[in-house]
Amino acid sequence: MANIQLQYFPYRLNFKYPFRISHTQRTGTDNVYLFLHYENHTAWGECVFIPYYTETLETFQQLITSVILPDHTDAFDPFIASLKKQFPNSYFCIAAVDIALHNLRSSISTTSIGHHYGIFDVPKESSFTIGISSDQEMETKFNDNPSMSYYKLKVTESEINRIISTFQSLTDKPYTIDANQGFEDRNEALKWSYKLADLGVEYMEQPFHKDDFESHSWLKSRSPIPIMADESFQNYADLEKIVKHFDGINMKIMKCGGISEGVKCLKRAKEMELKTIIGCMSESSVVSNAAMQIAPLADWVDLDGPLLLTNDLFAAKKSDEELIYTLKQFQIQKP
Repeated sequence: MANIQLQYFPYRLNFKYPFRISHTQRTGTDNVYLFLHYENHTAWGECVFIPYYTETLETFQQLITSVILPDHTDAFDPFIASLKKQFPNSYFCIAAVDIALHNLRSSISTTSIGHHYGIFDVPKESSFTIGISSDQEMETKFNDNPSMSYYKLKVTESEINRIISTFQSLTDKPYTIDANQGFEDRNEALKWSYKLADLGVEYMEQPFHKDDFESHSWLKSRSPIPIMADESFQNYADLEKIVKHFDGINMKIMKCGGISEGVKCLKRAKEMELKTIIGCMSESSVVSNAAMQIAPLADWVDLDGPLLLTNDLFAAKKSDEELIYTLKQFQIQKP
């Protein structure tokens, strides 16, 4: 394969509601779409720029202007690995390249991403995330999305009781808990782990600061439900440390640098007897659709990013020409 044409388009994804977790609140996410074109085949990739991570549009531009794409899509893992060595702090940006190449290979081979990895199961249903909200806002968010099979509640140590009580007043549907580093008191977290177990909650995610492995290890050894790593887990290299302190991981395509390493992480985690979530970072359908194809490898699925957005261009079937026109207009009109 030769002469793959490459274009990229900065964009901003806007949220339906302000998205609040324990340490920040956002109304949207800057991202970039990567477009590949080869003969009559096209493909899209995407990465997002989260404020509390270091990658930016400038980071992406530095990477993409130096990339020499492989001349085939039969086996591009070595190419992705070389990018990670060359740009060790740009896993989000590398994920966009990796996703685009996976989608291009699917277009050329007429084989899905999942089938390429021998994944033929139907994906599990995704949770729907409710960020930290007032009682009224929680009711609105639930009523706008009442048909989800289960929910993920963002909490803090000080607000977990109110959030759970409000949610239970709205529905008896199952839910999981994500503290996003929102706990400080070990005993309080332990107390809640028992309460959550009694309520049928399947796991508690990232209660303490990402660098506080000691507290997570302490809680793991005492908790009746799995304690899952999110912020403490970034990519494959972290697994050997994670297994000592957590019961499982939330693997996100952005953090680990794409589909290739995502599959590798999920398979290795299973070998290590770790529980697994496949999660998202408020990306659009480009990332969600790719990640969903490997979702059967995970115990739980949290790929609700597109449902949180007002302007997911890829939610409906559009031609490449329509998408590129819209993305270019965004650049013209953007202040």
